[in-house]
Amino acid sequence: MQIVSLFVNYSIYDSRELVILCCWIPLFTLPYLITKKKFIYRIAVTALFMGGFINLCHLLILKGPITASSLFVLLNTNISEAKEFMELKSSFLMLLIIPYIFLFIVAIKNIKPVKIYPKSKYIIATILIFSVTFLSESLIHGNLVRKGTPQTTKALISFATEIKSYNALKKRKVANVEAKHKATHLEQHLFVLIIGESCNRSHMSLYNYSKETNPKLKKRDDIIVYSNVVSPFSNTIGSVLSTLTESNLENKMAFDRSISLIDVFHSLDFKTFWLSNQSPIGIWDNATFNLAQTSDISIFVNNHGNTSFESTYLSSYDERLFQPFCTALNASTMNKFIVIHLMGSHSSYSKRYPSEYNKFTDYSTKKEKIINEYDNSILYNDFIVDSLLNILESHCLKNSKSICSCIYLSDHGENVYDENDNVGHDYSGSIPKSNVEIPFIVWLSSGYKKLYSNKEQTILSNKDLPFVSDDLFHCVIDLNDIDYKAYAKTRSVFNQEFNFERTRMLEDNMDYDLK
Repeated sequence: MQIVSLFVNYSIYDSRELVILCCWIPLFTLPYLITKKKFIYRIAVTALFMGGFINLCHLLILKGPITASSLFVLLNTNISEAKEFMELKSSFLMLLIIPYIFLFIVAIKNIKPVKIYPKSKYIIATILIFSVTFLSESLIHGNLVRKGTPQTTKALISFATEIKSYNALKKRKVANVEAKHKATHLEQHLFVLIIGESCNRSHMSLYNYSKETNPKLKKRDDIIVYSNVVSPFSNTIGSVLSTLTESNLENKMAFDRSISLIDVFHSLDFKTFWLSNQSPIGIWDNATFNLAQTSDISIFVNNHGNTSFESTYLSSYDERLFQPFCTALNASTMNKFIVIHLMGSHSSYSKRYPSEYNKFTDYSTKKEKIINEYDNSILYNDFIVDSLLNILESHCLKNSKSICSCIYLSDHGENVYDENDNVGHDYSGSIPKSNVEIPFIVWLSSGYKKLYSNKEQTILSNKDLPFVSDDLFHCVIDLNDIDYKAYAKTRSVFNQEFNFERTRMLEDNMDYDLK
């Protein structure tokens, strides 16, 4: 594994992984030395082989070691999906599996008889003492899993921990908190949060991309475009849950024990809606689905796939959310909080847009074809976000006294051969910037601007400040003029007291600005 990483992706070469394996191998083979039973030897060799084989395949396909996220995807993959995925990721490097299997066969067949010579006892004792000391030191300091276990084992343990967290979220109900709306007027208050998917702002002409992928949004003069926002995670679960709750990468609060925006708005007697084109089915979407279920009304329009992973290979265009959105806007209730969760630019990119948005078609390589498909999905997403804003604007014009605001942001970015010659939002070593650089757009109704003119000016003046979307919880509370004890004005980019010097430390302790 480590030899191959030197050639495939040097940045993930880990000499410590070799030390860890050298500590565990003696402990695995000790029972054979004592019993001299060949079946015990074969069990030990097979266990070590399987761990290395899984990690090696993952390295050759995704250019990185296996993680808990990989296991989530694996559980939701069938043969046809695996075939399509392999077509995207496969290469001649997969042939490196052959010598690895050959070495395993040799190790299983050619079992050396156990002979412990007097002098070798000291060598064996020295090796065992080193192994036990190394692993005991990690155990005593409480970091055996993080520093003393092989990568595959670490991923399995992390996966089990996440499953436990998801099970806790299943039991979560909407919470009542002590929150108060500062506004004393009787006008309708409406806030809409549009959550995009896998949108890398570097592929948006709104952010100066060379291709015209945002013809509609660029024409708008009523949006405030934030230029320096990043997501805390490069995956949907971590990003969406940290966006919607008071949990962030600094307080590290468990999602199932964190207060959410749905809780806050529910406590203010807002009608809460969750409208989604993401699939509700599948273990890797459970956490988001469970949070969505705490809304008064949750609608999932994408039920094409048997699993959440399968749904990404089927077409369910985001325009299917237009009608549910109109219905939610026209609901008779006074105040509303509406979350719209798009499918956006989720892979497979060619499934994210109808044929009329197949604008970028010139290519000479497979890589250029994939980039074109991604850019077409961004073009379609431009139509979707612009249309949602038009629907909202029309509603506000009909209800002239309503106080309306909207935020659009993506859950995370997407690396489409922007860095490391890779596609997707998987990563190894340091997170590519393209995985976390996201669009962030604010829209305010005329009624909002009139009532909160000072707030509008602050929102406009702060549009280029550095921000991490795990603090969106505080921004939304600030934007909607809510009094809540956990709100911190220094964490809201819409506030004059916003702390723009916060270190943007993302998942895996990556300092975004330092990189």
